[in-house]
Amino acid sequence: MQNNSVLNVNGATTQSITIQRGSTLTINGGTINSNAGGDGVTINGSRGTINQATVTADSIALLVNREPGSTQGSVVTAANSHFSGAISGAAVTSFSTLDLINSTVTGTDAGSFGLIVAGGSVNASGNTRISGEAAGVRFETDPPVGTASLVLDGSSVVGRSGPAIQVDDGVDASIEVLNGSTLAGGNGNLLEVLGASTAAMRVAGSALQGNVQVADSSTANLTFDRGQMTGDVVVEDGSTANVTLQNGSQFTGRLDNATGVTLKQSNWTMTGNDTVGTLTMDGGRVDFGDASGEYRQLNVGTLDGNGTFAMKGDFSTGAGDFLNVTGAANGQFGLEVAASGTDAVTTQQLALVHTASGNAHFSLIGGRVDLGTWSYDLASATDGSGGTEWFLDPATKTVSPGAQTALALFRTASTISYGELKSLENRMGDLQSDGKLHGVWVRPYGNKYNVGEGTGVAYQQRQQGVSLGVDTRLGDSPWSVGVLAGYSQSDINLKGGSSATVDSFYAGPYVGWQDPDNGYYVDGALKFNHFRNDSKVRLSDGTRAKGDYSNSAVSALVEVGRNIQLADDWRVKPSAQLSAAVIEGASYDLDNGMDADGDRTRSLRAKLGVAAGRDFKMGGGTVVQPYGRVAMVHEFANNDNVHVNGNELNSDLSGSGFEVGGGVSVALASKVRVSADLDYGKGENYEQPWSVTLGVSYGF
Repeated sequence: MQNNSVLNVNGATTQSITIQRGSTLTINGGTINSNAGGDGVTINGSRGTINQATVTADSIALLVNREPGSTQGSVVTAANSHFSGAISGAAVTSFSTLDLINSTVTGTDAGSFGLIVAGGSVNASGNTRISGEAAGVRFETDPPVGTASLVLDGSSVVGRSGPAIQVDDGVDASIEVLNGSTLAGGNGNLLEVLGASTAAMRVAGSALQGNVQVADSSTANLTFDRGQMTGDVVVEDGSTANVTLQNGSQFTGRLDNATGVTLKQSNWTMTGNDTVGTLTMDGGRVDFGDASGEYRQLNVGTLDGNGTFAMKGDFSTGAGDFLNVTGAANGQFGLEVAASGTDAVTTQQLALVHTASGNAHFSLIGGRVDLGTWSYDLASATDGSGGTEWFLDPATKTVSPGAQTALALFRTASTISYGELKSLENRMGDLQSDGKLHGVWVRPYGNKYNVGEGTGVAYQQRQQGVSLGVDTRLGDSPWSVGVLAGYSQSDINLKGGSSATVDSFYAGPYVGWQDPDNGYYVDGALKFNHFRNDSKVRLSDGTRAKGDYSNSAVSALVEVGRNIQLADDWRVKPSAQLSAAVIEGASYDLDNGMDADGDRTRSLRAKLGVAAGRDFKMGGGTVVQPYGRVAMVHEFANNDNVHVNGNELNSDLSGSGFEVGGGVSVALASKVRVSADLDYGKGENYEQPWSVTLGVSYGF
């Protein structure tokens, strides 16, 4: 076709089309099948609009070209079309532009390319698919222009045997992978930069999988903007690569021998040992990876900025990740060291970071690192060459949250048991004041304990439950017997967010004797418990470890005292009580490898107290009985041992304290009695801010 001509093809079939400078080509629904060894559609220095066309050729299906020596390229838009060529589906030379919209561009033969970009510009959008055997897209030179560009917007490039994109022959290439576009290479490479070429690739809103290879004194500048990549950047000696991750981008793979890495609010997850020239961080994160039993070292020439390094280690063997800055390090950095349920094998310092020079400061995220039984803090020291070592210091060890939770669980069994007995004590107190109250009863209750550091572990315990029972007098004798059963749940909270829950099921008999003449009485009770214990430990790295076990217990109490009736319906009750509990030892494992083994726990508690109250007889046979009481308490048992990973830890609630409280009981003529009790307790290492019991009973 001659220069400055116009050609319109509407649904026709032909072998090939060529238009010359200044011409215009419009194809709408045409079929071009060039099987004589030539190109399918050739556009030289002209404009073309192609829609719903099918072009096949033994050479290049679509050539967007310029005449030799001319700077007038072609401008072509191809939509909803298919281009298949034995050598290439399409080729674009310098000064030319090709827009591909919802089209396929395919190189069919061995050694073919889907698209050849020789100094021109290509925009592929609308789910355009480009594929070739040797490479999906090949950038090559077309002097005098050395810069070529490719924009992929919601499109794909596939190299069936070779890379997705190949940049060669000294080309300066610009590549953008946008909005869900994909690259796939049959040889595992999504980009190859060869032959002293330079490639700048920007990935935005897309996720890539594959490798980038930079060789032959070439340069790759990779920018990820809300982009993702899983693969390696392989940089041969003599070549350079710079990688920038920004705006929440994610990179998983090797960056070994990269010249520079910049992390701006983005993450790099390592998959092997790496060495990079410079590492600049602005809120970025380097994760050494989570492969079990595999530990990595990152060597950095210079480090600058602020960010986080997530590290791990198997502290039963002393192996772990390591950051080595061979030059200057400046800025503020956090170390997120993975917690472990196993103990450090030695008491030697566990090195994490070395810096050769600079003013960089490192700190532990979470404040400490939990390693089995102990938690460690970070320390630093200068080495012999003027550098600085950052390490976990064994001299700073404290009991870890996991070990504290184990201590608390084994310790709380006794306070749980005594909290449950409080409801029975109140019931037996009612029977002491009025021997006609025997029948059925139910008492919901709640208790709170604040346990201090002096016991070996500080925690808060909140208990709620319900007891119910039935009792009767044995004929006309002074003896009465009963049986109780109940359930309670205790929530245990420790510092740092660790917690535990204990479900307690219990039952047992109780007995009482009272002299009706002088008011002396003796009460006794035996209670059997089954505990279901569940712990959730919040570790220093923000993860949680879980564990559970079951055990049983038996507790008993004996109380002696006297109900003394005074004038004007006043009454006084001095009493002495001895109670004991034995809790079965148990072993359990947390799912992070920690092992806890609790010895049998014992408690022996004495209480001396006095209560006083008055009966107010109301109309209709109702009697209101308010009271107040005070008691001194002493716990004798002081050696409850727990072994965590073989380390013996002690929990101790021994010592003296006091209890004060009061309540009111209302006896109705209908044989129904309701009551409410409130108590406060304080010991050397604990406080009971409140204990509340409500009750209702019905007499036979």
